[in-house]
Amino acid sequence: MALQSSDIILVERSSALYRETYGNRANINSSDLLLVDRGGTLYKCAYSDWPNATSTDLILVERGHVGIGNTMYKETKANWPTTSNVDIHSANYMVTLGTLLYNKGDDSTNPYSVVEVHAEFSSSATVGQGTLYIGFRNSAGEGGTTGYPYYGDLPIAAVQILQSNGTTIRNPGAGVFEDGYTWNFADAYDAWYTSQANITSKTASPAAVSYYSIGTSATAKWFSFTSSGTVSSQVGAAQGIPKTGTTKYTNDDTTTSILPVGTANVAQSTSSTNGYIFTECSGMSTGNLSWLACESMTGLQNGDRIRICYFGGGNGPDAAKGLQTTDSLYVRYIED
Repeated sequence: MALQSSDIILVERSSALYRETYGNRANINSSDLLLVDRGGTLYKCAYSDWPNATSTDLILVERGHVGIGNTMYKETKANWPTTSNVDIHSANYMVTLGTLLYNKGDDSTNPYSVVEVHAEFSSSATVGQGTLYIGFRNSAGEGGTTGYPYYGDLPIAAVQILQSNGTTIRNPGAGVFEDGYTWNFADAYDAWYTSQANITSKTASPAAVSYYSIGTSATAKWFSFTSSGTVSSQVGAAQGIPKTGTTKYTNDDTTTSILPVGTANVAQSTSSTNGYIFTECSGMSTGNLSWLACESMTGLQNGDRIRICYFGGGNGPDAAKGLQTTDSLYVRYIED
């Protein structure tokens, strides 16, 4: 029986049990544990070791049935695809955000969240040099009440690219990115550039527009840096995430902590200078996009994990007027 995206998998993380859908399995960390039946004996298998399990190993799956309810069954490893990579090179790939909060006031101090894309950068075994694009789409009002595009602001605090093991920053070696693919925008953002065009198509190639340095002037449809919040009400974060301290996120793979995938799980910085980048949505229509671009990237491998730290702690007055979890964040990789 083939696995379905809505099937539920039992996962253990730090001694706590939780349920994850098969369709969102990219959110399962490499150190998470799965319950596996081998020859009638139960054991725990680290998710990083699951690809090496035997084809007859069984995993417990919960599936919902219309008119019947949920049932439990066992699925073989043979029916679990050998890769969970998603193609981000053929088309713009939409990333679903975690839970968003509403009616949290202006520039909230709530925690940040982290999403992950287990990426296929190329159809070839070797990934060529290219540009990574991260797109923000203003979805404010698409929950049912239109006319409030200024509630769309989405702070982005950091980006990391990890090896497939989920624990090591991808480092291409000497050159522009010799400190690895890790960026806390409170520390620096000069490796990234912003579009400034009026972009209305979420399927159009981000390479079709020009890119410019990111500044500190909040302008509609552009990414800019701020350490003093946003100008719109009911949106924005007070600050980004820490670049110093015990748990810190830096632009150096030898000193940074790894961004953990999850919702509201990265504490906001208390420093008044640890800002973030965002697109000002006042003067921007719902449905418009802004793109970030990081050029001349090398050494990426299919299966590497892109992690994006975003603010879901204050996204409008309510779900009808505010930002949505879907059609708000995109990624794309285009080889040179």
